[in-house]
Amino acid sequence: MTKANGYISGIYNYCDYWCERCAFTNRCRNFVTDRELELEMAAADATKPEPDDVTNVDFWNHIARKVHETAAFGKAEDWHDSIPDADDFEIDPDWYAREEATSAAVRSYPLVRLAYDYRARTAQWLKAADSDLKEIARSLLDAAGCQFDNNDYEAQAREIGEMLEVVSWYHTLIASKTARAMRGLLEHATPDPGLSPMIAGFRLEDANGSAKLVLMSIERSIGAWLRLREILPGQEDSILGLLALLDRMQRGVHAALPGAKAFFRPGFDGEPPEDD
Repeated sequence: MTKANGYISGIYNYCDYWCERCAFTNRCRNFVTDRELELEMAAADATKPEPDDVTNVDFWNHIARKVHETAAFGKAEDWHDSIPDADDFEIDPDWYAREEATSAAVRSYPLVRLAYDYRARTAQWLKAADSDLKEIARSLLDAAGCQFDNNDYEAQAREIGEMLEVVSWYHTLIASKTARAMRGLLEHATPDPGLSPMIAGFRLEDANGSAKLVLMSIERSIGAWLRLREILPGQEDSILGLLALLDRMQRGVHAALPGAKAFFRPGFDGEPPEDD
């Protein structure tokens, strides 16, 4: 993946996965590859069923493809025997113990617990605010079409949907990426004895990249919540509580990973540097 073929190297490593809103999809190798695969699968689904007319050339072309696949990969019924079972692998007990200890440490990390709390409380809010949101929807429909009223109720409805979509999208991403960032930080602080210093250093870089994505997600979520607070005055107390959680997380990420702010996300933070 080089700039020569139009792709930005590594752009997908620290993105928010919101491809439909991304301006760089045509420069993201992952997006292009996934789209090509989707198109291939759609084309395969649209093809006609296997031909069964032995006097038709399509039947014999189909047989020829099957013969080629069998010669290259073997009979399908024999594949299972060639695939090792999970029981065939021995897990290093020391490695497994270290992984379990790291996972437990990540789950108990204060920032991760805050992020999980925010995820749960936001999911609860999205359900609890249902009646208030429906009431606003009814009021917009009632007001629409009134004479001598120049308010753009369509734009208001779209804005509410936009703010809710932002909150909904990022509340899960914040939790998962905070956990990844803290895992990288812990693995850098207490590296596996078998890891090279270069790999240990990469753990910190990855933690900073994940943390920068968390900070961006928090900023966008705060903006959406502030607007929802204006739109839904009856939900002010619960929204203020969620904003307070986001503020604590934001300050915590800056404290835990001060290098996150300066981390360079290819594409999103400008063009990657030219290779020597």
